[in-house]
Amino acid sequence: MEVQSAIEPIADMVSLIGREDFSQGFFAAMNRLIGIDHCTVFMADESAMRTLVAQANTEESSGRARMLAESYIKEGYRSDPVWNMYENLPEAKCSLLVSPAAAADDTYRQEFYVKPRIKHELAVTSTVNAKRIYAGFYREEGGEEFSHGSMEFLQHCGSAIIQILHKHGEVSRHRDTGRPRAISQKALLERVQAAINADNNTLTAREAQICASIVLGYTVLGISLNLGISINTVATHRKRAYAKLRVSSQNELFARYFSIVEHNMDVMRHH
Repeated sequence: MEVQSAIEPIADMVSLIGREDFSQGFFAAMNRLIGIDHCTVFMADESAMRTLVAQANTEESSGRARMLAESYIKEGYRSDPVWNMYENLPEAKCSLLVSPAAAADDTYRQEFYVKPRIKHELAVTSTVNAKRIYAGFYREEGGEEFSHGSMEFLQHCGSAIIQILHKHGEVSRHRDTGRPRAISQKALLERVQAAINADNNTLTAREAQICASIVLGYTVLGISLNLGISINTVATHRKRAYAKLRVSSQNELFARYFSIVEHNMDVMRHH
C-alpha cells in the first residue's frame, strides 16, 4: 500500500483517540490498510502491562482475542519470541517484527498460535516516554501471508501508528481514573464458576473451577500454578468437564460462557 492511500485510515485512528470505540475503529483502519483477522495492542512500563486493543472480525472472535490478551499480560508475554526479540534489537524509533512461531515453546505455541488458528503475524513496537507499545497483527489459517507491501507500509508508517496508540493509552488512562473499574479476579472467578455450575450441576467443584479459569483466559500452566496441581491433573479435569458440557475445545467453551463473563464484569464494575 502506498503511504498516500493510508492518510484517511490513519486520520480515522487519530479522531478516535480517547474514545471507547477506539479498539473497533483501530481494527477497522488496520484491516483496510493491511488486511487482518485480529489484532492486539499492549502498553507496558516497568510496573505493569495493560491491553489497549483486542479486536477481531466478529464479536465471538473479539471475545476470544480479549481473553487471550488477558492471558498474555498475566504470563504469556514472557514466553513470546516476538516480544523478546525487541530486547536484543538496537535502539530505534520503531521496529517491525515477523513472528517466528516455530521458535516458541510448545505451550506458548499451542495457546497463542494453534488454538486461535493464528498462522501469520506482523508486529510493530517501540518505546515512547518509557512506555513500550506493542501492536500485533494476525491472519488465521487458510489466509494468505502478509505481503511485502504490508511490511513496507508498517516500516514507513509504524512510528505514526505507535504515536497514536501511545496517545490513546495516555488519554484513556486519565479518562478512566476514578472509575470503579478494578475487579477482583478471585471474585470474578467465583461468579463465573457459579454460573457454570448453574448451567451444568454435574460438574465437580474442581471441574467448574478449571472451566471458569479457562474462560477467564488462564493457560493450563497458569491454572496449575494457581491451584497447586500438576498440568496433567488440570488436563484430566478439563477433559472430564468438556465431556459433561459436550464441548470439544477451548473456543467452544469461550463461545458458550463469554457472555456470562461480560455480564459479571459489568455488574462488578458498577457496584
